[in-house]
Amino acid sequence: MGPALSAATAGLDRDGARPGRAFPERHGARRAAPLALVHLDRPLMLGAVLGLAGALALTGLAAAWLARPSKPAGPVVVGMLAPRPVVLPAAWFVRPGAGAETGGDRIDLAIPWSDLTGGALPGLMRVTATRAPETEAPLSPARRYARFLTAEAQPLPEGLMRRRFRAGTPFEGEDLYLAEGEGGRFAARCATGPSPEPEAACLSEVRIGALSLRLRFAAERLPSWSAGLAGLERLFGSEP
Repeated sequence: MGPALSAATAGLDRDGARPGRAFPERHGARRAAPLALVHLDRPLMLGAVLGLAGALALTGLAAAWLARPSKPAGPVVVGMLAPRPVVLPAAWFVRPGAGAETGGDRIDLAIPWSDLTGGALPGLMRVTATRAPETEAPLSPARRYARFLTAEAQPLPEGLMRRRFRAGTPFEGEDLYLAEGEGGRFAARCATGPSPEPEAACLSEVRIGALSLRLRFAAERLPSWSAGLAGLERLFGSEP
């Protein structure tokens, strides 16, 4: 039985019924696995390629849309702030659609100095226009700020008088500029040192007809105060 058992065992080994076939089956399984992965990855790869192509196409369309020349905006008619309708360029409005066309009670503008004065002045004047309160005429700026000012008064060639605020007052670090004596027609407070917003270093409040205007502008534009005010009066005055 020993030799017969050995022969049978040897026959099984040669035929590969057990150990001989086990190795080829495992080897075949290892070969089949990459083929299955490739077969499964093809749809994913195709989807990724199509997605990338679509993204590039959308990017191109978006870039083409953004590159289109913008249509010029028409004028805006403000009808409820002043006794007469005021027609202003749409590009001046800081907050488009904030009641300007529908009769709101406030408009915010950024008006180029060159448009106000007709000259080649850079920069913008920021204007907030509201209805003026129906009260008696307020105190002149010189009287309103009198208790905060020093006695020093310096005349300037632009027709302005510069007054300094005393240290320790709420307006320390600013100078007051007055036109025509007490500043009844025009007055402005301007920062004396570096300002976080140089284009808004000066603050002025003027009344034109039925409107109260709050103005912000750069200190460099002070010499042009008269031309700027005349431009505002043309825009918002009671006469067209």
